Amino acid sequence: MTPYRAFQLLTLSSIMAFNALHSQRTGGGDLNPGLHTNKASIEHFQDMRIGLSIHWGPSSLGGKEISWSRGKEISKDEYDSFYQSFNPTGFDAAEWVNLAKAGGMQYILLTSKHHDGFSLWPSAVSPYTIAHTPFSRDIVGELSSACQAGELLFGSYYSIIDWYHPDYQPYGHGGPGKLYETDARTPDFERYLAFMKAQLAELVHIYGARIIQFDGEWDPTWNHELGSDLYRYVRELDDTVLVNSRVDVGRYGGQGEGSPWDWTVYAGDYEERERMVDWVGRDSHVFGQSDVSWQAWVTIDQAQWSWNATPRLLTATEIIIDMLKTVGDGGNYLINLGPRPDGTFEPEQEKTIRAFGQWVGQYAAAIYGSRAGFLAKENHYTSTQRGDTLFLFVFPSPDNTLTLPLRRDTILKVEHYGGDPLQLEFNAQGEAVLTLPPADHHGMWVLRLHLSPKQEEIR
Repeated sequence: MTPYRAFQLLTLSSIMAFNALHSQRTGGGDLNPGLHTNKASIEHFQDMRIGLSIHWGPSSLGGKEISWSRGKEISKDEYDSFYQSFNPTGFDAAEWVNLAKAGGMQYILLTSKHHDGFSLWPSAVSPYTIAHTPFSRDIVGELSSACQAGELLFGSYYSIIDWYHPDYQPYGHGGPGKLYETDARTPDFERYLAFMKAQLAELVHIYGARIIQFDGEWDPTWNHELGSDLYRYVRELDDTVLVNSRVDVGRYGGQGEGSPWDWTVYAGDYEERERMVDWVGRDSHVFGQSDVSWQAWVTIDQAQWSWNATPRLLTATEIIIDMLKTVGDGGNYLINLGPRPDGTFEPEQEKTIRAFGQWVGQYAAAIYGSRAGFLAKENHYTSTQRGDTLFLFVFPSPDNTLTLPLRRDTILKVEHYGGDPLQLEFNAQGEAVLTLPPADHHGMWVLRLHLSPKQEEIR
């Protein structure tokens, strides 16, 4: 599907046809017939719209990328010894939740276990966990409790890959670690699968994870049958838990990067679209309408996901525009931060997230609980919709007029988000022409377009 549709002049019938696209029957794919996404859970997920991703662990002591630096920028032995010094005394789960709420986030996804195999909770089936650090406190447990107290949804990132575990193959980034006992069966992938399922049961049943955000499905060890089985297993743990599309191998539909996820074949409740800003050519597949729920996963640091002493941060305005393009196309926006080794966030990151959240708070009704809008023009504007109201987000521009492909029978009136009416005219081609009020301090405009009562409500 082409990002940022270039619509012709829109009539009521064409708008209603566009809205009819947005229904879904995602779930277990072709190997789990009849197992569909929990409707209440996915609708709540869509309503939340903005979430916080956190990449963190002992690897932050090295200042390089989590997991990927193991055996590369940092030797395996040094990387694997970080847990012995990991003592993040500045970690305060309540402060993390307060920052997330100030940033307009409705849910938090923590890297409970990344590819390096370290668990941020005292897992009963692993010796490589937070329990064996100087800190020893249960980070997953404290954050889950803080989310509950702060009325945020708690979810868990979980890597299918485990480069530390001796039963997982192929051995990557330096090979397995030293804490697990081995025997004549090692490596035993069936034993690894049992280990992984036991950890997932802990995250769901002990810590109440409502979303499991899988990663690592691209590894050659994983396949469609394993992904379908793992999806079914998580749903059996708790039918209301959501699972992203990366539980299975169909992130790009088997057609290469940028292709849409084929949810009729591959398991998952929502489509995951990952993008690091400086990955050349890789942001083309992040935006674009879909007939299923999806999430854009973006990091505030244009260089890496975990803590970086010399970051290249997105500005608040850049994040706002990025988020609007995402929600305008019907997706959730998951922005990632990397805490410092002591468990606190860089002041500049906090400042940026708070500025972002302040803007979101001003226009909350246009974002939370909304669905994809039918008006978008690349680098000019996008929109969301609630019932008969279309919220139009106009990006920074030197122009004070805006021409929209709308006929007279589709629109009743236009007003500034705050309620002040705007002058609406129609040109010789029958297009709506607006004179814009002064822009906000980010150089943008948010408008309300009241549509004909015949306009279908997006649900």
